[in-house]
Amino acid sequence: MMIVPPDTAFTQTYISIGTFDSEEEAVNLSKYLKTRLCRALLYVLKVTQDNLPAVWRFIPKQNFTKTSDINWGQSVSEIDNQLYRKYNLTDDEIRFLEEHVKEMA
Repeated sequence: MMIVPPDTAFTQTYISIGTFDSEEEAVNLSKYLKTRLCRALLYVLKVTQDNLPAVWRFIPKQNFTKTSDINWGQSVSEIDNQLYRKYNLTDDEIRFLEEHVKEMA
């Protein structure tokens, strides 16, 4: 993943996700995309290399600003734990994600 400055042009080879008021918000999105929960929900619908908008429909939108209910300053693993609590995942659901979705650095 790359965080690029405003007015950056690129081809359709790359996927652009969002525009933000600060670099911190873009970094927070980058962390979110690395969480086990986000990636598991993405791959429920993503069965090919294509990355069409429809495959993202199960991914909950988040607030990436300082007023978020998630502490984005933590590690990806700790953010996953916050998301598990936020969405009231059961112990079985958490165990499934931890066992079947590889951690990203």
